[in-house]
Amino acid sequence: MVPDRVVHRKALAALGPGFAADGFERRAASAAAVWQRPTVQEFVVAWVQPTRSPDASGWYGSRFIIEFRRGAQPRAGVFGPGFRFCQLLDDEERERVRDVQNAVISRLPPPPARVFRTLDERAREAYLAQGRQVTAAYGPDHDIWFRYRDERDLDAWFRLLRALLPGVLGAARLRLG
Repeated sequence: MVPDRVVHRKALAALGPGFAADGFERRAASAAAVWQRPTVQEFVVAWVQPTRSPDASGWYGSRFIIEFRRGAQPRAGVFGPGFRFCQLLDDEERERVRDVQNAVISRLPPPPARVFRTLDERAREAYLAQGRQVTAAYGPDHDIWFRYRDERDLDAWFRLLRALLPGVLGAARLRLG
């Protein structure tokens, strides 16, 4: 399992220059990937958030999202209106996300048999669903988490996210200020 600190370190390296070019500053008080930009009366804050519930067996790995919110305080989790990264993409860009998601899923090893002994039929089906390709296009309101199992997966994500970031930041500026 890839530690959260590695996710944040890779996010800072890949996305930091793009955020800086758009007027965001990194929250230096945090080791987490958090950026802030003042608006007229508030702040727009963006942060990388790994899930709090990765796969305990290690088969399908973990996932993260990138949040954007406007609020009174320049910190991750600030209360206020916001969007997730993929809500700020167009259809074609979400297809690029789906391509990487499916590449990550295609590299999964077979599910561990030891886990099946502990799951009932319903839980087993939900667990196995983690290994299925995303066949339908993501819509603008789909809650997309970026899945990863190893650093190779993270590298693939951050190559794509770095390329998509300028458009996302433009959309965030239009919607959040």
